[in-house]
Amino acid sequence: MADIKRRLEHALEKLRYEYDEHLEEIDRYYRGKHAGPYMPRNANSEYKLLAERAVHNWLPWVVAAPLQNLQVDGFRPSTGKGTEVWDVWQANRMDARQGIVHEGALVFGHSYVAVVPDHDGPKMVPISAMRIWAAYDDPVSDEFPLYAVQIFNHPDSGTLERARYYDDREIVEITYKETTGTFGETYTTPQVAGRKPHGFGVTPVVRFAASIDLLGRSVGLVQPLIPVCDRINQTWFDLLIAQTYGSFKVRYATGMAPPLDIDPATGEVRTDPETGEPLYRAVQFDPTRVMMAEDPDTKFGQLDETSLDGFLKSLELNVQHMAAVSQTPPHYLLGNMANLSADALAAAESALTRKVDALKQSFGEAWESVLRLAAKALGKTKLATDRKAQVVWRDTGSRSLAQTADAYGKLVQMVSVPPEALWDKLPGFSQTDVDRFHEYAEKADPAQKMATALAKATAIPQVAPNNSQPQPQAPTPSPEVKAAK
Repeated sequence: MADIKRRLEHALEKLRYEYDEHLEEIDRYYRGKHAGPYMPRNANSEYKLLAERAVHNWLPWVVAAPLQNLQVDGFRPSTGKGTEVWDVWQANRMDARQGIVHEGALVFGHSYVAVVPDHDGPKMVPISAMRIWAAYDDPVSDEFPLYAVQIFNHPDSGTLERARYYDDREIVEITYKETTGTFGETYTTPQVAGRKPHGFGVTPVVRFAASIDLLGRSVGLVQPLIPVCDRINQTWFDLLIAQTYGSFKVRYATGMAPPLDIDPATGEVRTDPETGEPLYRAVQFDPTRVMMAEDPDTKFGQLDETSLDGFLKSLELNVQHMAAVSQTPPHYLLGNMANLSADALAAAESALTRKVDALKQSFGEAWESVLRLAAKALGKTKLATDRKAQVVWRDTGSRSLAQTADAYGKLVQMVSVPPEALWDKLPGFSQTDVDRFHEYAEKADPAQKMATALAKATAIPQVAPNNSQPQPQAPTPSPEVKAAK
């Protein structure tokens, strides 16, 4: 317990540091709780209301662009089908829950999935980076951590309620209990609530990293875009100020005193109770009134409205900068796509396609580790050690099913690719559908073999070609001819 307690304290300290350093800010910005734009210190309530309305959250759109292209659709081992492992995937509802794993990795830079043995089968547990910390000997090359600590906060108070410790031998449940000291001070002490040996031989926690450097640091999509978000919000605020106070024409009159405010009951001029100065009635300006003045020195004029073009161009430039930094197609954010050909659309989305391909390589390796752990929990040793197994990603391209079928049909006819090898690449078909295709093919095989054998048995013998016909032999000479010779 002493070693676990030391590791637990170290993990909680590291997790608290990462939360205070950047995780809390990333989570706040992703949920739309941005820092307010700059405004004068003596700003009134109108300015503060406009500042609240100026905050516009673009980050979920940036994350959704690659996230919607990341969908695991199947598992393909090097030999066999791997149906048992895919059944575990389905039992854990990972078709729907895989999205939160990918989203957490894209937002915070990394997320985790723990595999926990259970009497109903292994459980795949997605964990946010804000709730777990893992220690690695080599954070770049190691597939599994040395140990990991997952925390659980109280749903009402938000304080640390319990923790779960993972290492290469067991999973330890830890609870925290408040204790009162001699002088009335309160502190919490960890206590072991349960132990469960898992038998994996490694810590059953897998990291999903969006991008990682040689020091093991992972960066998501949100953190580099926080300064860009602040600039966009400031531009929105300046636009709202100009729109509210200067986007309309102002008419003015000089050399004309406004009419005095006369009390209709007494006929006397009303005065300010504090200064004693006379009060004037406000001049009403609207399209139904005509402005007139008796004084010939009176002048009427008009102030033009403030142009908003500069603010709009600045806003568009900042959004384009965000698209460039995040490798998001600009038309995803600006919506200015019009009459684009298929080649132009593919070119506009080429950066996003390359980014999604890189994420599939990183996340694919992580999912393969998760599924190998599940195979280990099921006792499938061959699948658990299959390093050539791969996950199958859903094809989210804009090609139609007819185009894909035509292309794959040409591969079968021209390059002699087996049709079964292309089944899991058809868009719109899941791993369950592909498994059903294989079952249908296996059921049809005996009948096909019998039909082939029957055709061979009842085939009509073919006439041999001319060059293979036997040549006529010369007649055998009679005995008289032999004697003469």
